[in-house]
Amino acid sequence: MIQMTVADFKADFSSVLAKVQSGEQFQILFGRTKRPVAILSPIPNAATHKRTLGTYEGIASFSEQGDGKITMEEFLGEL
Repeated sequence: MIQMTVADFKADFSSVLAKVQSGEQFQILFGRTKRPVAILSPIPNAATHKRTLGTYEGIASFSEQGDGKITMEEFLGEL
């Protein structure tokens, strides 16, 4: 488990989250005494969660490509 202060955690927030996603754990230390106040760890089985399609489960399927963002023209159907 990696230990880091609150200041270091704030400074490297994005890279810490990326490391947590890959399985690492972090202990966050607070104050001058560097007292442990939190543990940041990955959620078990978070990547394997699939959405269901309700009444269409087993009949239809759904997949996304890219980041899901669309342009205004795509949204409006190029009026």
